[in-house]
Amino acid sequence: MAAFDDHAGRDMDEPVTAENLAAVLPESIFRAYDIRGIYEEQLSTNSIQLIGQAVGSEALDQGIDNLLLAFDGRLSSPELSKALILGISSSGCNVVVLGLVPTPLLYFATHTTAFDSGVMLTASHNPANYNGLKIVFNKACLADNQIAAIRQRILDGRLLHGKGAISELDIRDSYVEKVCSGVNLARPLKVVVDCGNAVPAVIAPRLFEGLGCEVITLFGELDGHFPNHHPDPTLVSNLEQLAETVIAEKADLGVAFDGDGDRLGIVTEQGASVDADKLLMLLVQSMADRYPGEAVVFDVKCSASLPKLISELGMRPVMHRSGHSFMKQKMQETGAPVGGEFAAHVFIKDRWYGFDDGIYTAARIAEVLSQSDKSCSEIFSAFESTIGTAEIKLAVDEQEKFALMHRIEDLADFEDARLITLDGVRAEFADGWGLVRASNTSPALLLRFEAQSEKSLERIKNRFKALISKADNSLVLNF
Repeated sequence: MAAFDDHAGRDMDEPVTAENLAAVLPESIFRAYDIRGIYEEQLSTNSIQLIGQAVGSEALDQGIDNLLLAFDGRLSSPELSKALILGISSSGCNVVVLGLVPTPLLYFATHTTAFDSGVMLTASHNPANYNGLKIVFNKACLADNQIAAIRQRILDGRLLHGKGAISELDIRDSYVEKVCSGVNLARPLKVVVDCGNAVPAVIAPRLFEGLGCEVITLFGELDGHFPNHHPDPTLVSNLEQLAETVIAEKADLGVAFDGDGDRLGIVTEQGASVDADKLLMLLVQSMADRYPGEAVVFDVKCSASLPKLISELGMRPVMHRSGHSFMKQKMQETGAPVGGEFAAHVFIKDRWYGFDDGIYTAARIAEVLSQSDKSCSEIFSAFESTIGTAEIKLAVDEQEKFALMHRIEDLADFEDARLITLDGVRAEFADGWGLVRASNTSPALLLRFEAQSEKSLERIKNRFKALISKADNSLVLNF
């Protein structure tokens, strides 16, 4: 393990006390279901080593002796991963290093190896100067108070000390072989794979070649500067080069992934992007006859057309709060064979393990497309379409967003709508709906609207503008 025993980890510059904790480990980086912060400003090698020791201590207290560890292709990941390894091992917990792989491969390893817990060093789709941690204990992602408890353990000084073993494990071949043995394309497809200069590049092109596809790879060189576009496939602007290449190459479809590979975007042969709830519609349609009456979990941001289709296909729609950890918890609770978020996390339990995996989901989408003589655009255009917005981000102070959201919830009074408050406020009117909720991963309120006409859409937007202005009239509402 010479690659990891250099001086990236070191003694803390000063002991962490109640007085300096806010500066060393600001509370704001311990989010709803992961830890994310700006490299050096909020997450340094010292702080990440300290967090690693706390995670290792928490694992040991829960009877977990080994933690898998993987990291993405961000510029800060090599240095921070070394500090994280040293931090975990300093608690006495053993570390099994998977190395540079997408997040779904860490999840896969927790289901297919002797180790069912681990830590992923990634900030997903956040800007290049961010990094963070996703933590899995006993195959389940930590969420809510479990993440906050990591910080509290540091504050309380409840850190274990020992010398855990460090070893390595290569999971890449096993993952590719497992996917390719379980997904069968009825005909070969021509696929453009946009890796966004991020960690999916180490797996995705190879996997699609293994499925028998003709693969054209875009931005397959790892570069944490993300020089071509930001790796967030939910923004249409990030899919422009993919769309142009799909059209130019006359490909059957294009696929793109986020910074750590647990989310995906799809582009049709005509270059049009496909909303994630339509991806879920296709998957539900493909498996509904095998799961009559079973649940399909989706988040509050999804189209009203989705639960309608789920019911028509004989399955049971279950709306839940946004966030990959919360969705996976609901998937497990309901036994759902499939679920998904508008933010493009898709969870497939059917023939798989139920975690969010953009690469595997793309393979399953390709499988369904290969079984049809229709084009990708024809297949997706068959699903009901409404007039809707993309996700709208309203910047607010990180320290204020939850208090603001509570004020909005208290003030929400739509007498002509059904209010759903399991995650923010979703108001469902006869002709459409609107949503406002606090982001779990960025300093923002997130909004989305859908309606049967442009006139209805504008009316619902204006209702929400009035509500938000009532809670804080200093905000500029330009949606």
